[in-house]
Amino acid sequence: MDHDKPNHKLDSHDTERQVMPATDCHHLNIRAAGKTYRLDFRQAFSFGYTLLRTRKFKDAARVFESMANIGGSDPAVVTMLAYCKAGLREYQACSALLCNVFVDDARPRAEQLHAAFVYLSVGMWTDAIDELTKMTRKCPDLPIVCLLLGDVLAMRGKRRKAILCWRLAAARDRKDGAVAAVARRLISSQTRTRPNP
Repeated sequence: MDHDKPNHKLDSHDTERQVMPATDCHHLNIRAAGKTYRLDFRQAFSFGYTLLRTRKFKDAARVFESMANIGGSDPAVVTMLAYCKAGLREYQACSALLCNVFVDDARPRAEQLHAAFVYLSVGMWTDAIDELTKMTRKCPDLPIVCLLLGDVLAMRGKRRKAILCWRLAAARDRKDGAVAAVARRLISSQTRTRPNP
């Protein structure tokens, strides 16, 4: 990547990257709903995640594609992009993304995530929960799986279990990580709006 250019167009979807020379901090200019948002990496992850949770897979995919162009093969970003692709019923693209990140001994992770995302895209909730639960146990280094499992459980009305998964996601990620930030926000929204039974 050419970091000497302050504005470098990444794609034709009104998203661009800026590297601030003084801080080497990546920022994305993301155009959505007629507005342009200037976001750092963590904010962009949160924004993409919010779009994904509202089933705006195409818009979320643009955000995560831009992030992948900046962050390379960050497993959380690529996993979210793959989930978007499955949501768009682009199953081969979903699989290819996951197989590019999870190679060799990690290939079963790609296969399990792909299966979970396909199950989610066709409404096979129980099977998706089973796959993500297995991964949560086997892959403590992937906090994104805990975050996603929490979302699926929340969609199925299992709020208490969802909160436990989000807490696990926050604990497994770096303190200042994007996954941890989203998980803490989800926990706060659930515990603030309703008493915990």
